[in-house]
Amino acid sequence: MDKEQSIFAPVRQRRAFEEIILQVEEAILDGRLSAGTRLPPERELAEIFGVSRPAVREAMRVLEAFGVLVARRGSGSESGSTIVSGEETNGLGGMLRLYSALLRIPLSDLIDVRVALEETAVRATIGRASDAEFDRLDEIVRKMRAGSTPERFLELDTAFHLMLAELSGNSALALLMGELREAVGRQMLRAFHRLDDFERERQWLVDEHAHLVEVIRSKDEDAAVRAISDHIRDFYSRVLEDEPTLPPTAPRPAGAALRRSRPRSSASSN
Repeated sequence: MDKEQSIFAPVRQRRAFEEIILQVEEAILDGRLSAGTRLPPERELAEIFGVSRPAVREAMRVLEAFGVLVARRGSGSESGSTIVSGEETNGLGGMLRLYSALLRIPLSDLIDVRVALEETAVRATIGRASDAEFDRLDEIVRKMRAGSTPERFLELDTAFHLMLAELSGNSALALLMGELREAVGRQMLRAFHRLDDFERERQWLVDEHAHLVEVIRSKDEDAAVRAISDHIRDFYSRVLEDEPTLPPTAPRPAGAALRRSRPRSSASSN
């Protein structure tokens, strides 16, 4: 690639790797880089930016951790190359999980945010989703009824709520919902394994999801918003009350506990 024709420029300010990250960000924002674009090799990038190869390597690793870039490994024509990610997954969920721990954000705060997102999704979905799209939610519920391990159930439950967010038509809502779910996924799985009767909990949750589809399909907005809020808060208060997002040695923040509505052996929602 001709240095003069490159979409990047030599680094002049900041620490070298930070300037590289900034230039990649700007190139994505103004459309010079898009999903699937293959970046030049590390040696060539170092020449373009006018920095050392370790500086380029550090910037690429940070961008890969954020999910902006994907390093292709193994065999094939793209092996060894770095490509702008076109995948839906990114590093936001991991960063949210880490900052929740570092800043000692109680799980109840994340739940409040999730309830707000879910209520927004429900309102928007009621106004725009077709019967065929509601059928997609029903199909996930049918898969839930087939019986599964905690891992498989968590996967299906996540798919249900992400589908609901997608049906809202708001792509930012779907993105935030996915990352918020990823941030608390480990706590949810731990809680499922800790239950004395996971199968009973699973069956309850399946019925809860089926009811959610029914009430949302009815287009009764007030009832649907109440249902989704109760569904989430009851689950967290019953099953996840003892699963803070903080490190195990950190003191539990005041006010982190949520209300308990049913015995821990039954179930509600996630």
